[in-house]
Amino acid sequence: MQSPRPLIWFRSDLRIRDNTALFNACRRAGGRAGAGVVGVFLLSPAEWQAHDYAPVRVDLILRSLAELSGKLAELNIPLVIETAPDAARIPALLIALAKKHQCVELHFNKEHELNEARRDEAVAAAFQRAGLQAFAHTDQVCFEPGTIRTGEGRFFTVYSPFKRACFKQWESVGGVPPLEAPSAQAAIGVANSPVPQSLTGWKSSVPIERWPAGESAAHIRLKSFAAKSIIQYKDLRDFPAIDGTSQLSPYLTVGCLSHRQCIHAAIEANREANPGLKGNPLELGSPGPVHWVSEVLWREFYIHVMVGFPRVCMHRAFQPATEAIRWNDNPEHFEAWKAGRTGVPIVDAGMRQLLRDGWMHNRVRMIVAMYFTKDLFLDWRSGEKWFMQNLVDGFLASNNGGWQWSASTGTDAAPYFRIFNTYNQSEKFDQDGAYIREFVPELRDIEGPAIHDPSRLPGLLRTRLDYPDPLVDRVKARTRAIEAFKQLR
Repeated sequence: MQSPRPLIWFRSDLRIRDNTALFNACRRAGGRAGAGVVGVFLLSPAEWQAHDYAPVRVDLILRSLAELSGKLAELNIPLVIETAPDAARIPALLIALAKKHQCVELHFNKEHELNEARRDEAVAAAFQRAGLQAFAHTDQVCFEPGTIRTGEGRFFTVYSPFKRACFKQWESVGGVPPLEAPSAQAAIGVANSPVPQSLTGWKSSVPIERWPAGESAAHIRLKSFAAKSIIQYKDLRDFPAIDGTSQLSPYLTVGCLSHRQCIHAAIEANREANPGLKGNPLELGSPGPVHWVSEVLWREFYIHVMVGFPRVCMHRAFQPATEAIRWNDNPEHFEAWKAGRTGVPIVDAGMRQLLRDGWMHNRVRMIVAMYFTKDLFLDWRSGEKWFMQNLVDGFLASNNGGWQWSASTGTDAAPYFRIFNTYNQSEKFDQDGAYIREFVPELRDIEGPAIHDPSRLPGLLRTRLDYPDPLVDRVKARTRAIEAFKQLR
């Protein structure tokens, strides 16, 4: 009997190792002559534009797709690339591809954003109507959203108990080990499609050397981080001038890495640093790996929140009461923030790093987001959108979760009265001003504490700087934000 020929639809999972859909599709094919697996990737510019994909992210997708095509070719798995004019036409396009290549079933890894989930439901329904099968696999997370719940059966809305529940589940199932890459199949005579090097309207200004593409580059970076930096991660992660973070988020976003692979790399590093470690290595051992696991699970937490509370996918605040806040409408302040010309050096450094690298250090992301929502009192949705349009690792769940945390509108949100003092944050995490000097060159010659707040300089020195005055008075801005939130109580 001939095994079924599966079609695997790649999306945000551009890897061959630990790819649940690919692993199961190959297993279903059984390696028999004439069966095989056919891969497909749909270029979807209209969908990407609607969801604010950054040009640097699209560039990383295309370059990672090229590497994936080569790796699949080594397994005799062809990769067919088509363009989908819009999401509504995807079901018919996939059915046509399945019939063309004599595939009787479709495999794909779930995407959990609301529009993507609806699209995938439409695909599965269309395949069923066509007499074909569609299999949706859990891959983007360690645990299927909805399986980690409170004692009352609800989705968690606070991170710490969610993390403890994940640890408990991890132990109860014996871990969630990454899957191996499939073996090569017999050639089936389907030609590979060429991978475009660029798409019209998606030109990135970020040098490609900044973000080497593909699964191989992702694993090189993961291995290097686990070997050299993860032990000190907790101590160094908040200092933007130090290379103390993994910078793996872009590869998680496009799917060159999985959560499972990251967590297992942390476990191995923890055990290597602590021979004979007893107990759960997710919680015990060296603080660095343990804390990094916690950061990976933050990403998982926000995916679960997105599924449990889909309003966060619809430009809605997680806390409905905060929808009543009347945010400022100040285009001049918004433009100054985007350009890194707010007069607050740590904020401007972060915004300029975003423009240069398509990325921003996580501590600085919190600083600039809280400055945007509390000092400028601008609507968090505008800042969230700008980040998505420029971040190489723009991922709705994490980006929305982080912005709503800073705005005090989301889950696990910072209390409305806890507002970062941007100057104190700068002095604490960029003490000597190295980060500021890298991205705000007009301040490079300033010595001492004034690097964090040039308004401290004597008048003559201040006037010589080509640097703006602060947009707002910090003390007055803080009072205004607190009063606005008090009115909701």
